[in-house]
Amino acid sequence: MNRREFLWDAGGGLGGIALASMLGNDGLLAATTGGLHHRPRANRVVQIFMAGGASHLDLFDFKPKLVKRHGQPSDFGEHVEAFQNGLGPWLKPVFDFKPYGRSGKMLSDAVAPLGSNVDDIAFVHNMVGKTGVHSQGTFLQATGFNRPGFPGMGSWISYGLGSITDNLPAFVVLPDHRGLASNGTKNWDSAFLPSQHQGTVIYPGLKTPINDLFPDERVDFTTPMGDKAAVDLLAKLNRGHAETRPGDERLDARIRSYELAAKMQLAAPEALDLSRETKEVFKLYGLDHGKTSFDKEINELEETEHFARKCLSARRLLDRRSLRANLERQRQRFPAPKLG
Repeated sequence: MNRREFLWDAGGGLGGIALASMLGNDGLLAATTGGLHHRPRANRVVQIFMAGGASHLDLFDFKPKLVKRHGQPSDFGEHVEAFQNGLGPWLKPVFDFKPYGRSGKMLSDAVAPLGSNVDDIAFVHNMVGKTGVHSQGTFLQATGFNRPGFPGMGSWISYGLGSITDNLPAFVVLPDHRGLASNGTKNWDSAFLPSQHQGTVIYPGLKTPINDLFPDERVDFTTPMGDKAAVDLLAKLNRGHAETRPGDERLDARIRSYELAAKMQLAAPEALDLSRETKEVFKLYGLDHGKTSFDKEINELEETEHFARKCLSARRLLDRRSLRANLERQRQRFPAPKLG
């Protein structure tokens, strides 16, 4: 096989996968798994990335030798990057460790509440990095590469699997209100993938959780009808512009982003309205201490409330995806009878 034949066969294979995916999304395949050869077991992913958090050695990665060699001079046997001038002695964990669950997993007192669920958690202890630089380590965590220029993990998932709902983005990011981690927005950038697969940033503690989703309240001359007419005109102009530049996917990706934003104007406000939740749900997320007010400014909230709001917002978004997915599975399992 020469290079030309290889590229043709490979491209045809990928084209077939893409076609099967599109037909599956439209319910036109005989199979009910959307073109996959097996039914996926997971359709929702939540990643909690807390830059600058406590060391794993003090939380869930117990090292008995650290206790044994506490206070002795450290010797790694190889060069280790350090921000300080030199490396100090070995230091044992700052918290006491105890075994939990049937597995006997060692956890520190700082994360003892996880003990009741420890047997349902997978701890990966063989992860290593080639650098001690925080920004490169953050890239590695977010994209799988030490260097910039690669899509975030959520972008790959959005690009490869698509979204199970048409009116909410597949990849959502809820950053810390105090600032972004190393590398900023590049951690969820789509890089060389189409731009509609980059993360949509949401701040649940703000009056406007999603920037620029609605016109500025100071602009009083806009109306829903006028806004729709402007979006339709913009789409028409963009489509005409794109037709004169075949093969350039950048504008098509921008158009898709505009279309999603228009759909989000209806779905996002309801999904992010936490005041609709019950007292029982507030208690589950630590929002029942009597100090919660959804009219507060973001800088007036307690630190635990910031995190709780993001967790609850993530759950509400995932619930709406799950509902859409369940309805789609039921539709495929019990299709409507054909008339005529």
